[in-house]
Amino acid sequence: MVFKRFVEIGRVALINYGPLAGKLCVIIDVLDQTRAFIDGPSSITGVKRQMMPFRRLSLTDIKITIPHSPRLSTLVKAFKDGKVQEKWDRTAWAKKQVVKQKRESLNDFDRFKVMLARKKRSQGVRKELKKVIKDHRKALAAKVEKAKAANKNPVKRVRPAKVKKVKVAPSTKTAASAKKVEAK
Repeated sequence: MVFKRFVEIGRVALINYGPLAGKLCVIIDVLDQTRAFIDGPSSITGVKRQMMPFRRLSLTDIKITIPHSPRLSTLVKAFKDGKVQEKWDRTAWAKKQVVKQKRESLNDFDRFKVMLARKKRSQGVRKELKKVIKDHRKALAAKVEKAKAANKNPVKRVRPAKVKKVKVAPSTKTAASAKKVEAK
């Protein structure tokens, strides 16, 4: 497997832990092997410029072209020109996060309504599947009947002739005793 997501300046990451979890940020500098300097930009994502350990970041496929430690205005311009938020919103990862947040915000009655809707949907799917199976079986039965009607005079099966049984000498006996069995 070839890696495509590298820790580099301009790489967009998702914060996966802490009070800023779930927000996007951009790596603007690599401090050492375990930490990076990131910025949201704060005017768009709400993440201020700060140091963040790599274990709290999940790298995305999105990368923007920025210089080393850019000013906020430069970063905002690159973030908007790269259409980072639009690209992020189109990813399956972001869509799953939205669904997860919706499920977490449901109350007990909403979860109950979702359960009823799922039951109703699966009941409808089961009915349609039964119809399809029934139609398929009818089509197969009609095909078999048609084949039987086409062969009104089927060819009678001929039984093979009986084969004579040959006595074979057991392996424990000698060759001379085997000849005696053949002679009988």
